[in-house]
Amino acid sequence: MLNKEQIYGIIDDVLSETKPYGAKVLVLSTGVGLSRFANSEIHQNVFEDKTEIIINILDQNKSIESATTDYSQEGLKILIAELKENLTFLPDGDAPTPLATGEEEIMADSFSEDLERLYTVENRCKLIKDCFDTLAENYMAYGALTYSEEQVAFGNSSGIRRFARYNGVELSALVSSDTGGTGYAQMLSNTPENIDVAVAFKRAKDKAEMNQNPIDIEPGAYTVILEPLAVGAILSDLAFMGFTGKSVLNQASFLTDRIGEQVFDEKITIIDDVTDKNTMPLPFDFEGEIRQVVPIIEHGIAKGLVYDGASAAQAGVKTTGHSVNMPEYGGMPMNMVMGNGEKTLDQIIRETESGLLITKFHYMNGLNPRQAQLTALTRDGLFKIENGEIVAAVNNMRFTESMLKAFNQVVDVSKERESTAFYFGNCFVPGIKINNFHFTGKTK
Repeated sequence: MLNKEQIYGIIDDVLSETKPYGAKVLVLSTGVGLSRFANSEIHQNVFEDKTEIIINILDQNKSIESATTDYSQEGLKILIAELKENLTFLPDGDAPTPLATGEEEIMADSFSEDLERLYTVENRCKLIKDCFDTLAENYMAYGALTYSEEQVAFGNSSGIRRFARYNGVELSALVSSDTGGTGYAQMLSNTPENIDVAVAFKRAKDKAEMNQNPIDIEPGAYTVILEPLAVGAILSDLAFMGFTGKSVLNQASFLTDRIGEQVFDEKITIIDDVTDKNTMPLPFDFEGEIRQVVPIIEHGIAKGLVYDGASAAQAGVKTTGHSVNMPEYGGMPMNMVMGNGEKTLDQIIRETESGLLITKFHYMNGLNPRQAQLTALTRDGLFKIENGEIVAAVNNMRFTESMLKAFNQVVDVSKERESTAFYFGNCFVPGIKINNFHFTGKTK
């Protein structure tokens, strides 16, 4: 991979060529080592080293952007010349978002040499093989163990420079039996002490062993216990539907005209917190702005929204540093942390007279953003709880529910929290027990 000096050199070359226009340069440099397995065999070991340069040139009332993986001086010169020429043909529009100013350079290096050493291709394969050895003959494993290194850099013609480097590991594991039962687990972390491949894999194995001879139950309202994977999926969709300033400006969000009001149960707190070590350590956004800690929900009260430069200007507020270089979203939370409770997930299960334990959701879709209404199927482990014990596996069900209702019927929030994957970053979430959660269909 390129080092910091080489990446800054690319940024300087681009900004020199884009004169006399204003310009922004975003560099995304990634190295990914992937060990993929299926049928309890490792069938793929690959490493990809990719650097993408995103160039945005600005004039008074228009701008143009393009991306390339050819970062040679000649390649960049050709691309920038094309951008300059095409810019002259664009009609005038709205003034571009002003270039980021402020602190000249921000550098954050949270790279873990221990992660790099522990998750080489040889070590990844050994860890996976050790997991296979725990399976009975009629069980197979599928998934991937991934080690990644990330470098994000930014520069603009105002003299701003930003650089961040970090690495991480992610395991996704599906265990399946020849009788049809499946179990799933995911684990991801930027620090070695927060990831244990064997523990995560055992969770998937145990789920598959429990998920046998499922029973049918009828659609209706049930008490549910959502494990962190299920909570993370809901939180991710809520971020798209309602946690951004642009969604409120467009009056599409369930938080429209409700900032300052009680929207969820007081047990629900959601903060976009880049300082939390369990989230992605990127202290600036893709416009070079410093990422702010944003309380979104505090004890059920809607407190704040995230903005990029354009949506902040439209709302008449300061950007919160949440650009993902996708103006259609108007910024996006990337470090969502949900508050936890005092009881363990096992204790919450033991205290449940009747309910359903949900491992994860599949194919989640938003139906009504103004009501935070979602629908999805359960997957890889739905279990019936009676008198504090798991008594049976259940065939998968479809839920259709407004989170404005569900998150106002919270009984408990677990003490344990886990990091779960999100397209723009990751979430750090607990499990949640909810009453009167509505299922509208079932599968065979």
